[in-house]
Amino acid sequence: MRKIAKHIPAMWSDNETNVDYLNYSEVAEIICDMVSDKSLLPLSLGVYGGWGSGKSSVLKLVERALRDRSDTIVIEFDAWLYQGFDEAKSALMTVIASELMAQAPDNLKSKAVDLFKRVNKLRVLGLGVEVGMASVGLPTFGIFSKMLNSAQDAYEGNGDEQDLKAIQDGAKAAKEKTGGLLSPREIRTPPEEITAFKNEFSAVLDGMGKRLVVFVDNLDRCLPANAIKCLEATRLFLSMPNAAFIIAADVDMIRHAVSDQFKGASETHVTDYLDKLIQFPVTVPRLGMREVLSFLCMLIATRSGVEENKVEELRTFLVESIQNSWKGEQDLGRDKIIEILSADVGLVAQIDMAFRIAPILARAKSVSGNPRIIKRMMNIIRMRHATAIRRDMQLDEAIITKLALFERCTDEATFKSLLDLINDADQGKPKLFVDQKNASADGKGEVRWPEKWNSHDVFIKDWLAIEPLLDGIDLRPAVYLARETLPLQFKSKSLSSHAKKAIAELLRIPSLTSRAAPKAIATIPPDEISDVMQELVAALRQNSDWSRKRNDLTGAIILAQHSPENAHILAAFLEQIPNRPPWLKASMTGIGE
Repeated sequence: MRKIAKHIPAMWSDNETNVDYLNYSEVAEIICDMVSDKSLLPLSLGVYGGWGSGKSSVLKLVERALRDRSDTIVIEFDAWLYQGFDEAKSALMTVIASELMAQAPDNLKSKAVDLFKRVNKLRVLGLGVEVGMASVGLPTFGIFSKMLNSAQDAYEGNGDEQDLKAIQDGAKAAKEKTGGLLSPREIRTPPEEITAFKNEFSAVLDGMGKRLVVFVDNLDRCLPANAIKCLEATRLFLSMPNAAFIIAADVDMIRHAVSDQFKGASETHVTDYLDKLIQFPVTVPRLGMREVLSFLCMLIATRSGVEENKVEELRTFLVESIQNSWKGEQDLGRDKIIEILSADVGLVAQIDMAFRIAPILARAKSVSGNPRIIKRMMNIIRMRHATAIRRDMQLDEAIITKLALFERCTDEATFKSLLDLINDADQGKPKLFVDQKNASADGKGEVRWPEKWNSHDVFIKDWLAIEPLLDGIDLRPAVYLARETLPLQFKSKSLSSHAKKAIAELLRIPSLTSRAAPKAIATIPPDEISDVMQELVAALRQNSDWSRKRNDLTGAIILAQHSPENAHILAAFLEQIPNRPPWLKASMTGIGE
């Protein structure tokens, strides 16, 4: 019988990090060099990569390096955060003006204040489209709609005298409603207003002798229209010197947003549009086997209780090994890793498992070396291991890891057939694993597995061969864990397309007052609302960090309010979260009551 560890290791945060585990520093250094080259300014640089590939972590590394420079002002702009609260152009202008006002020295303070005032004026005039009017409780139809459309033309530099008259008429009407908030005589021609903003912005920045670097993140989590508006908002600043925008995005998602926004656009037009907005594309490197192994070892080390100086020594060693991989050095150094960490027996076992599964995780199409997928899989393994210990199951973490690997790297039907195979076997010990051990021992014969597994035959062969072998082990507890705890696959294949789309939308709702949530909920077939809530909870489980407010909870709360009969699903999950912070307790008020 295998020994079960008494210590239940902590899990890993799903948030981005500014500590380099994967040699992303090389990418970050290239970006820093480009931003520091005055001949390239103004510039827009895109950090491209799929979901979970490490884009935000690259941005954090660049930000950390640039914040140490006295000649640079760094601003973070989370595009997703402002979705539903503010229009992209207005939000970006306000954030930048606010930061310049905060950092301006005394001799430039008045100019910075004037810049901020001008931004507010432009917003009220409608250059923020509907936000200016909505913020003072005015309708955005009739004369105001005409005003806003004209203001939008002015913002893009296409305004004429008719646009000016529309803006002035709108401002006059606004004055009547707001008691003089707007004064038509203060309004110059739209091009003059924009030119004045540019001049004031340049004067403040030049006076400070600094460059401005704006990080735009989470763009691919926005709705298509908002993503495009945010991209276009950068154009105003890209006509001014000493400004750089570093934009993190999934390029495929942005291409979709462009196609959705500009109906009928050809592939060439989509590419041309992106090339004009993003001057320098930088792709986050895909992880190979060496990087996946390094990542696994670092995850294990950071939650092992080993001293921080040893963990940092390991990080340095692994990053240098990745940097020197071009020399053809194949051995990452198992013994060296163990030596650095002064690893005990339990930690050695975890490191050995990392060496066994890293090649599979690097090759599997469903993982493709994605660091976030790997981290989430490891979190679920820890969760299941903790449950096994509480339920006194004789199932160690290595076995749980091997079965989780099967679940992650195959598909729902194939994994279900494995669970059925275990359930149908005497005492949960399938003959398949005995046959596999015998075949490995004598090097003869073939292992026959269920026909459903054939589409994953390459993976199955590798998976069967890795330690620990599963012969003679009662695997029924593993079936229980797989069905009782969070599944590794997003099991929504049986849901309608409307329900799937609603889930994706509800997971990115930033505010309880967002108009997008009710619209998304209205598209869900009534008989699928319970399933949608289950899927939202399953997605919430994948991030164990509740230390700060999370937007992915907002949509589930709104759905619970809309459908009280299903609120208990969310309430039961939230009640299980230990040491709930005040913001979460406040969010739970009324749910399930």
